[in-house]
This record gives sequence, structure tokens and C-alpha cells, in this order.
Amino acid sequence: MKVLFVQSYLGHSKYSPVYPLGLAYISTASYQKGHEVQIFDPNTATNPYEDLAKCILNFSPEIIGISLRNIDNQYRIAPFYYYKHFQHLLEKINKTVPRAKVIVGGSGFSMFAEKIMERNPSIDFGIYLEGEENVPELLDNLNNPESVRGIYFRKEGKVLFTGFRPLPDFRKLPIPKRDFINITPYLNHIESLGLQTRRGCPLKCTYCNYPQLNGNMLRIREVKDICDEIEYLVKQYHIKQFMFADGVFNVPLKHSEELCEEIIKRGIEVKWSAWMELKHIPKHFLLLAIKAGCTNITFSPDAVSQSALNGLQKELNEKDIKDSLRIFIKDKDLRSLNVTYSLFVNPPGETFIGLCKTILFFIKAKLCFRGRGGPFLNWIRLEPETKAFQYALKKSVVPKNIDLLPNDENDLKNMFYSNPPLKHFDFLIIAILKFLPSLKKLTTKLFLKFSLYF
Repeated sequence: MKVLFVQSYLGHSKYSPVYPLGLAYISTASYQKGHEVQIFDPNTATNPYEDLAKCILNFSPEIIGISLRNIDNQYRIAPFYYYKHFQHLLEKINKTVPRAKVIVGGSGFSMFAEKIMERNPSIDFGIYLEGEENVPELLDNLNNPESVRGIYFRKEGKVLFTGFRPLPDFRKLPIPKRDFINITPYLNHIESLGLQTRRGCPLKCTYCNYPQLNGNMLRIREVKDICDEIEYLVKQYHIKQFMFADGVFNVPLKHSEELCEEIIKRGIEVKWSAWMELKHIPKHFLLLAIKAGCTNITFSPDAVSQSALNGLQKELNEKDIKDSLRIFIKDKDLRSLNVTYSLFVNPPGETFIGLCKTILFFIKAKLCFRGRGGPFLNWIRLEPETKAFQYALKKSVVPKNIDLLPNDENDLKNMFYSNPPLKHFDFLIIAILKFLPSLKKLTTKLFLKFSLYF
């Protein structure tokens, strides 16, 4: 059976494209079951919809699977609704090849599976959570979807769910083949091409739905298998950089240390980035990571004050964050690293003093990390089945009947959490953050202008 997997169109090309890693896993599983598979990513196309139509007409797929990874950009300063472009993509596919069966999956879909099925009747099947097992099984049972666990389907005008399916054993999944799509457009940015070492997250952050989407138990691959995949990418596609696409790379620390040691032992020369947890960054590990090729680290402490850290259930204290900043600023051995801190404005538990601490930390890190990372400020985008959402409902931060998958794009701005006592400071902070890029451009112009005289 011919199957075309499509990464959902984001609606713009402001950012570097992200390789469809999830689709590569599912394509590999489907290919091993005897299906003919291609992947199309409209985000790398010059004319996304026209090129998709050409791809469909040339390949003549019987099944089209769409990966809806993100619903929106989760950025309050300039919210952008990817879901609307996903719906437009559905319309284009339906007009181009109305007889093809349409399957939709991805983390964005799984968050709102039933709603998306009900609001988009052109979707024939929905894949709930990870699809390496149920997609190939569904392809062999299109006329009997009831027999496949973990999917949504339609029967007599109703949307039905076949029931929860245990998540696959990640260690046993084969290395995803990367030749279902041209890999070249994803080689120019370190965070474009991803590689997974683990799935699941044991952390309990109140705003995050990773435990719901990937489980709260870690499923970790063998170090040998991970390094085999890195070598495959380096030798087969001559990649120079990639990102470890894990929720948290350095938990447990021992596994990450062994992985870095194996990369060094094999002599694999490649740069990489990762999201890491602040409590597991002893200096010997950071030096090991640098030697193994690490150039970029992102931390997500999400708050600076103890009251907000407690409100977010971060299992961190103020000292952890201050100490990490001091190390990366002052230790000469670590200055090759680009370091980013992700922080929330006015999360649950925040106080006025805590807000002041966050702003001061932001300014200090912004100044000290010039040219090598820095802090990033945002607000919590409320998502289903998270404690932050339940807390927001309880405290009347949002109305009881709020729809987190709004029909109107303008309603996106209402999807963000802000601690009620401090909400009136949001306008000022948003104005400052919007002004910063303009200020940066102005100072750059002035520097270039005056440098001509020296």
C-alpha cells in the first residue's frame, strides 16, 4: 500500500525547519511491514500547497497520514495558530485526492484527539499517542479498525475510540530511516535535526503534559544503539550537528555520562545540543559533554523565586539557579557553551518580590551571556490534563467553559496563565519584550555608524 506521511504546515517560514522525526519512526515501522512510504514536509517547500499537490499526483497514495505536532507557537508576545493551517492543509488534501483515507496523529492531535476528530469530518482515523505499532496495524485493518487499539475512527456518523494502548518499548524500535525525505534542508541549524535517547518524563512540572503524552516512566535506549544512530547520520548524511530531542537529556545522569564517553571513545566528531535539568550538572559531566561535542544547553527552571518554583513543583531551589548562572559566567572551562534559561512570567505561586527577582535575573543573564545564549521569558500556555490548568480553573484565572482549542485565532491570547495578583504587570513586561528587538537593531546601527570614525 502506498502511504504518504505529511508534516503539518506551520503557516510561515520564520524559523528553521524541524525534521519530522516522529514520522521517520512511523515510516520505518510501516516500511518494514511492506508498505511503500514517502514523507513530505511543506515547511521546506517553496510553494507548500502546490508542491504537496504535485507530490500527491506523482506518488498516488492510498493513505495520507498527517503529523500535527504543535497546536500553536505557545508564545504570548506574538501568538501564532498552527492549527488553522493544519485545517487548511486538510482541505487541500481532500480536494486533491478525495478518495484517499486520511490518518492524523502527533502530540498536538493527541492533546485534543476527540475534539479534532469531531470538528474535522475529513479525518478518517486518529492515532492516539505514539504510533509505531498502531499505524502499521491500522494499515492492515482499514476495514476492521475496531480491532486496533489506540485509534479513533468513525462509525455511523459517530467518533469512536478503541481504547488505550500501552506505549511501545522504545528500546526495541529500529533506528529510523532518514531517506523517506530529503534531509538536506535540516542540516543548517543545530536544532533542526533531532535524535531521541529516551521517551517519558518522571518530572512533575505542573504546566507540562509530557507525562500524559509519553508516560511518566523513562524508556531509555541502549548507549550502543544511540551511538550507532549518530554514526549512521554522520557517515550516511555527513551531518555536522544535531539536537538530542529528549524532554530532559541528563536524567539519569549515569546514562548521559556513558553516552558521552561512548561518543568520545568512537571518535565521532559532531556538535549537538540538549535540554538539561539543573540539578544534574556537575562540572565533570559538563566537561565530558563538551568533549563529546555539546555546544548548546537549554535549562527550564521556569522560575527564580522559591514560591514560584514550589508552585511549579520544580524540585529546585533558588540557590540551584543562582549557582548554575555563576558557574557558566565565571568558569573559563565552560565558556564555549551557549546556555539558555527558559523562564515563566507570573506562574502559580509567584509574588511581587519573585517577579522582581525574575526580571533582575533576566537582565543579568541577558548581559552576561551576550553572544552565547541567554534567558527567554514567556507565560504558561495552558494545556489539558495539567495541574496548571486545573489550578487556573480553581482560581478563576480562566472561565470554567474555556476551550483550549479555540475556533477563533484571536482567542489564543486568553490561553496563557498569569497569577491574578500580578496580572496588571503583564502589559508592561510585554511592551518591554516587544521593544527589545528594536533596541538591539538600533544599538547595532549606532555601533556600525560610529565604528566608521575609529
